[in-house]
Amino acid sequence: MAQPPLRERSISYDVAVIGGGPGGFPAALAAARNGARTVLVERSAALGGAAASGLSILGFLDRAGNKALDGIPQEFIDRLAALGGSPGHFWCPVHNSITPVSSDLVKIVAMQMCKEAGVDILFENELIGAEVDDDVRLRAVTVFGKLTTTRIEAKQFIDATGDGDLAYLAGVPFTRGQENTQIMQPSTLVFTVAGHDLDRLFDFLDEHPEEMGIKEDYAAGYDVDFLRKTRGHCFIGLTDLVRKAREAGDFSVPRNQFIHIATASEKLLTINTSRVTRIDASDPVELSAGLETGYEQVLEIVGFMRKYVPGFEDVVISQIAPALGIRETRHFLGEFRLTMDDLDSEATTEAAIAQSAYNIDIHSGTGEGIELSVIEKPYGIPYGSLVPKDVDGLLLSGRTISVDSTVFASARVMGTCMALAEAAGTAAAMALAVDGRVRDVDVDALRARLVAQGAMIPGSIRQPEVSAA
Repeated sequence: MAQPPLRERSISYDVAVIGGGPGGFPAALAAARNGARTVLVERSAALGGAAASGLSILGFLDRAGNKALDGIPQEFIDRLAALGGSPGHFWCPVHNSITPVSSDLVKIVAMQMCKEAGVDILFENELIGAEVDDDVRLRAVTVFGKLTTTRIEAKQFIDATGDGDLAYLAGVPFTRGQENTQIMQPSTLVFTVAGHDLDRLFDFLDEHPEEMGIKEDYAAGYDVDFLRKTRGHCFIGLTDLVRKAREAGDFSVPRNQFIHIATASEKLLTINTSRVTRIDASDPVELSAGLETGYEQVLEIVGFMRKYVPGFEDVVISQIAPALGIRETRHFLGEFRLTMDDLDSEATTEAAIAQSAYNIDIHSGTGEGIELSVIEKPYGIPYGSLVPKDVDGLLLSGRTISVDSTVFASARVMGTCMALAEAAGTAAAMALAVDGRVRDVDVDALRARLVAQGAMIPGSIRQPEVSAA
């Protein structure tokens, strides 16, 4: 019997967003709300990306505890909070802020918001091709799911794939990993546990203050009292217990500390202790090997908790993240590449379409440590960092944007990615008026529209010039 052929179909939109994580679904929302017929393609069965893994969201508050994000990102948290899916934002002396969320309600709320805005969602479809014409303009992509290839034509595309798969297929130049070394930050398979007793852990820390892992000057106030009174916190410590477990052969994860993070439910904790080093997660073979390592680490970390951590003797796994949490792969080159030297420049501020308030947080890709540098005040991310070099009809969003690897270590977090996504979606809709040429979008007009939508961006907002009729 002959094999039935694969099904084929073709659809057309104003804006197509590829990737439904924090860098994707807000972009689709913004584009649709600004009048563009929009499709959102997601490779999995849920929107939310890393936010649907159980991780808290970083980046909503600055170092002083002031609000740094608004607009669609804040609307999303408000919608979650109304359903009990987030207790809100909490200041943190290490991370600046922590915003716990419910992994499952993230999936529902993100879908609801997109549906209400008129976004068409295509779940469980993987990007497999891109068509760039002779003018080096992206005209169409092909995705595949359930034995069906779907060709999507659009006037404007947004790459929110995280690894930049669409930009890669379109031929946008890129680098990999950290500057000079090409070493990538490690990946993590996070998981959620129940059955813990934090009071017993905190009592242990009272007796063993040396087990509070962060002792640097910037972490003033990070102590047991802070953990007790702060509903949304991230604990990093137990260095001696990890050392003892390693010496006994009970801990092989290349990390020197144990990390737990609050979730929307006090009955659940997210464990962020897994560390998968020396892989390029944009390569399918290495990604698969990384997942195998991650699953093995989950079981080992559970054993460590039960045997060594006071109050965690009876923990059980509630959920393992549906995907490996990837910190870093490709860095794409845009019309502007934001570097550390540019952060405080007036030109950067006045061209900013989003801002980041998270610290520089570089996880060692070969060893155990973390290099963290404080960002005292929010900095702007200019529109040119979203506009890819050499290809038109495409915008970068989330962690695909054009920044150096040090800035990336701050801008990669979910809160910032959501703000970038709102800007990308708004710009994509505005580009329809200039034949889809994202380079011709009036940045002043974009900034003004974002502020009108409730977004927070640095610098003065100038009204765009109106040419004479």
